[in-house]
Amino acid sequence: MLRSKLILLIAVLALFVSACGDDDDGGGDTVSVNDYASDICTAFTGWTQAIQDRQTDLQEGLQPGASPEEGRDALQGFLDDAVAASDELVSNVEDAGVPDTENGEEAADALQSAAEGARDQLEEAQSGVADLPVDSPEAFSAAADEFGNEVRSALEGVGEGIDDIDTPELDQAIEEVEACQG
Repeated sequence: MLRSKLILLIAVLALFVSACGDDDDGGGDTVSVNDYASDICTAFTGWTQAIQDRQTDLQEGLQPGASPEEGRDALQGFLDDAVAASDELVSNVEDAGVPDTENGEEAADALQSAAEGARDQLEEAQSGVADLPVDSPEAFSAAADEFGNEVRSALEGVGEGIDDIDTPELDQAIEEVEACQG
């Protein structure tokens, strides 16, 4: 059950990235819409890939028969890596600049906020892993399930409002730029 909850967390992260793919952050420098779209898609794709790559190690630590300590260590390692990847995402989104289009600054600010929000939620989860009980497999499983639900719920609201920003030129660039395909 714990493994399925954590796999769901990964899916939520991937959906979050997909939902955020149409917007960006604001680093200050105005750049072409196509360059901006390429940089943003590259940043979010890299973030998603880094998290998915760490999922295998997480699954191994949560295999049936693994001790609660092994599960907690696997979860801690996963979140440590997810936070590091999120730090890089925040930096990359900031470095992308501001797309030279109507509402470009608003889109850039929204994406920066979304990247920072995801990182902040993962940092909070990262610090909470140590509190998971390891005195029994049942206690760990129940607490880890609740923990996974809390993290998922926190991440679900991070990108709200991005789709409300009207940036047709940026939306079109995201549909056409090679880095945004696939």
